[in-house]
Amino acid sequence: MKTLLTGLTIATLLITSGISRAQSSDVRYITDQVRVPLRAGQGNQFRILHRGLPTGTKLILLQDSPDTGWAQVSTSNGQVGWIRRQYLTADPVAKILLEQAQSRLQHIESLQGDLGGEVRRLEEANSTLETQLQTAEQQRDQLSKELKEIKSLSSKALTLNKHHQELLHQHELLKQQQAMDQAEIQRLNGSSSHKWYIYGALSVGLGAILAMIAPHFRPRRRNSEWTN
Repeated sequence: MKTLLTGLTIATLLITSGISRAQSSDVRYITDQVRVPLRAGQGNQFRILHRGLPTGTKLILLQDSPDTGWAQVSTSNGQVGWIRRQYLTADPVAKILLEQAQSRLQHIESLQGDLGGEVRRLEEANSTLETQLQTAEQQRDQLSKELKEIKSLSSKALTLNKHHQELLHQHELLKQQQAMDQAEIQRLNGSSSHKWYIYGALSVGLGAILAMIAPHFRPRRRNSEWTN
């Protein structure tokens, strides 16, 4: 599958490159020949300026003479001369196209490698985020549980506090009742002592009265008895 994709990519690059090069009429390439001589004029009799331009050499077309079969060109270093038109082509030769396609393919594979690395990085980041999310959810659940327990304890504390307040109120009422009972006991004790004091005084007074009136109740002796 990878080989098929590679072949399709190379073919597409070749076609695209060919179309692009066909649109430029000022650029020519040496055809698939071993070496092509560059001469000073239009003919084999002119001096050779360059003994052999290799296949795929890029040239600038200066003048085209179809009637003579020669074309004036300029090399990349500025050397000007004549070359037979049959060795020129407007499209890059297969060797150049292949090199360009391979270069582009390497660039694409490099981009794919970079994209693959980015995808892996994103996957790792996503995995880390998922782990953090799970941890956060666990912490949330734990906090929710603790909050419920706190609310339950708070409710129990409020109930206990209310019960405590009620007990304090009842205790205060009992203390007040106890104080009232003690006051009543003291009052009753005081009243009883006073009563017994009055009874004693009355008894003494009654005894004195009886002592005073008792002689009057003694029987008198008869005269005869006194005479005897």
